[in-house]
Amino acid sequence: MPVRVLDAHFGQNEFFILLGKGGCMHQLPTFPACDAVRWNDLAKRQALLSPRVKAVVSYALGPTGTNMEQVARLWHAHMSIEHKAVIELCDLPETAVKKAIAMQEDGVLAVFWTCAVFARLHKVFFGNPATLPLFFVQQMVLDEMQLAVRNLKYLSLIVEQGGTQGALSGVKIATHVSPAPLLDTLVANGATLIDAKSNAQAAEMCAVGEVEACMTTESARKLHRLTMVHVFGSPPMLFFGGITASGFNLLKSTR
Repeated sequence: MPVRVLDAHFGQNEFFILLGKGGCMHQLPTFPACDAVRWNDLAKRQALLSPRVKAVVSYALGPTGTNMEQVARLWHAHMSIEHKAVIELCDLPETAVKKAIAMQEDGVLAVFWTCAVFARLHKVFFGNPATLPLFFVQQMVLDEMQLAVRNLKYLSLIVEQGGTQGALSGVKIATHVSPAPLLDTLVANGATLIDAKSNAQAAEMCAVGEVEACMTTESARKLHRLTMVHVFGSPPMLFFGGITASGFNLLKSTR
């Protein structure tokens, strides 16, 4: 019969007393209490429109051209708060979380943006228990995902020889980690993937010659005057606007 470690040296009551006296129990975090049924979309919109919410700052992954920036703008319009909302671009989603937490200005709601395929979303969720990372949900069709190059030499190479084993040896492709599996065929034929913090940054890296190609969005490709090689499409995606405990208290104060 297995030995219960809890009872090996002392009883349950003594165990809980020890946790309390040792000081570790009160250090364990708790999530803000939130009634999801009560806080439906209508209730959220009404709270956002309240004069108590003087401004909304959306912290979103940059640089300009990312889906995060676009969904923040879409959400501002959907909630009819464009007149009092701004977007601040960040280098990482984790930076967006930190900036939202640091925002303590009276009447200002800080919102940090992530999405359903963000690889470290679970760390943001469980690593910041004083926040509500999934409080707002916005669906949006992704800005058309594309493989792009900076000159016709690489366009020809990828299009004509990309399916030949080893043909892309030495070709570097900048991509964010999330859509990288879409490039598995090119990697199998010799291409090397270079990490980018976002799809828009991948386009920047390609434009300045750090890489020969990139996985990016249509908006970022146009911004940096790159040439499209392949269109992956525009599937629908779920995006999440997170808020802090103080932000949630601000919304509650409007009711």
